Amino acid sequence: MSAARQALAGDRLRREYVTPMYSQMDVARIVGAPTSTVHRWAEGYSDRGLRKPPLIALTKPGRGYTVPFVGLAQAFVLWSFRRAGVPMQRIRPAVEALEQGIGLEYALASDRLVTDGAEVLWRAEPGAADTRMIVVRSGQAVFNEVVGEYLKQIRFSDGYASSFGLPRFDRLPVTVDPLVNGGRPTIVDRGIAVDDVLGRLRAGETTGSIADDFDLDEADVRSLLFQAA
Repeated sequence: MSAARQALAGDRLRREYVTPMYSQMDVARIVGAPTSTVHRWAEGYSDRGLRKPPLIALTKPGRGYTVPFVGLAQAFVLWSFRRAGVPMQRIRPAVEALEQGIGLEYALASDRLVTDGAEVLWRAEPGAADTRMIVVRSGQAVFNEVVGEYLKQIRFSDGYASSFGLPRFDRLPVTVDPLVNGGRPTIVDRGIAVDDVLGRLRAGETTGSIADDFDLDEADVRSLLFQAA
């Protein structure tokens, strides 16, 4: 993406969505992907002499807080595809087609991914063995169960992801919103950052005392530790 086009996209997004908030390790932990995978998405890599460009937004390469919320949202969607078994050889050309072919910035974080823009993605022929993702020309995408479970967790504002839930937290709903708790995963009904609970557990406090302080069940506290791993 050229600097001029990136700046234009930034103008359409709220400042909170393009401000660096996460390290690449943070992104990996939140979406549940390997750190090495997120690094390749964020900074690109070389494959047999060919340079593969990044797939998620960075404010700059390297360590520290370099990933904005929009980049985190892109990684969340990418990981949903990978969990569904869709190979990168199919994902990368589709993202490039969305971003370059129809001029859609931050395509993986756009609501058009699941509506009109999705038709340029994977299209299975009738009777094809690979039906992990099916897209029809009506403009409505039909995704497989794994991808659909992830994408329905996303909330959009002004055409781009503004928050999303983390499906692996099935006992206590957890969401990520750049305007809440500094963009950290947060227990929806309590407004408590998951890290605040886990930090006290790792410091050796009992599940009972933590549950009392946060008005949670002990089983809820234990589930956070298990599901965050």
